[in-house]
Amino acid sequence: MNSPININEGIIYAKHTRIKNTTLPCKFCGSESVIKHGRHFNSPRTFFRHVFSCKACGKRFKSERIPVGQQPTFEYVSKPVPSQNWSAYSQAQKNEKLLLMQMLRELLDYLVIKEHNRIGRPSVDLKDMAFSLILKTFTGLSSRRLISDLEMAKQQGFIENVYDFTVLMDYLRDNRMTQIFDELYKLAALSLKQLEADFAVDSTGFSTSQFGRWFDHKWGKEIEKREWVKAHVMVGTRTNAITSIEITPGISGDSPQFEKLVTSTAKEFNVKEVSADKAYSSKKNLEIVVNLNAMPYIPFKEGITGKARGSMLWKKLFQYFQNNRQEFLEHYHKRSNVESSFNMIKSKFGSCLRTKSFQAQKNEILARAVCHNLCITIQEYFENNIEEKLPTETMETKQITIQA
Repeated sequence: MNSPININEGIIYAKHTRIKNTTLPCKFCGSESVIKHGRHFNSPRTFFRHVFSCKACGKRFKSERIPVGQQPTFEYVSKPVPSQNWSAYSQAQKNEKLLLMQMLRELLDYLVIKEHNRIGRPSVDLKDMAFSLILKTFTGLSSRRLISDLEMAKQQGFIENVYDFTVLMDYLRDNRMTQIFDELYKLAALSLKQLEADFAVDSTGFSTSQFGRWFDHKWGKEIEKREWVKAHVMVGTRTNAITSIEITPGISGDSPQFEKLVTSTAKEFNVKEVSADKAYSSKKNLEIVVNLNAMPYIPFKEGITGKARGSMLWKKLFQYFQNNRQEFLEHYHKRSNVESSFNMIKSKFGSCLRTKSFQAQKNEILARAVCHNLCITIQEYFENNIEEKLPTETMETKQITIQA
């Protein structure tokens, strides 16, 4: 199906579109090649008529009177959900932990960590520490109970050092681990690059063990509420892998993070579609996606008129949204995959953060993103027969400079 909106070198052109399911045949020649031009209201606005023109005979005509506020409601026809390959799912689950440790070790080998000279006690092996903290996140064990698992990992050659549980907790709130985790989840997603072209954006909250208190003057009493941290995420809609993530305090808005998420993903992936909910509906966000030669599927908020007001892109996309609702929603509802990703992460690794400082909470969420992407890669290995290991012939060694 050809889209009525063509994207060429960052510029969008909108053609006249045929109205599906609601178009009347031409009253003069009976042709179905009809173009909608808008609506004509009477004065006062008690009813309106749709205005059409016929490509065959070139004449214009109007529909019957439609009372204002009583337009036919649109009903979206959803597509069937594909069935789960339970055999592949079972194989992935049974081998997940061992494969995750193997792939994690390989990812760490791709990193060349250059650390500035530090004064004081020598630093630990940051790769072994990253492996230990991600394994802790995957297993959900406490730092004390994790030690036996780390001893087994050492025997199998995944790490060289097993550090005390107090050292693990110290490094969980270290800024250096943030930089390493940020590279690891991106490297884990690169193995799925060949499968992903459509992406979705949304945010979710992780509750903490801390509470905020304030006096509410309206009700005359003190209010207590658990504080939370927000993760703004962009995922591939086919595999649900996280391609970019931004972590902010819970009170932060969604739309300001959109540009960072999209541009970060576009550095490594060929972005063709981006879907997001109405919270991201703005002229700036639409232009960001289009400038990447991609198509934004972001619905418009209630009351929007679609007037250009300096942005013809806004007007053209609004016309497409109004006149091709079924086609638009078929692409837009790929956004539900980002909700699936949130459910996968929280059901597997928990929805509550155990750490207290914001830096440690940020590291905890990033570690979950690494685990999630590795689990997705393992699942795709069994379902789609992608290589078990990362494609070494296309992967390049990543050098990162750790800022203390």
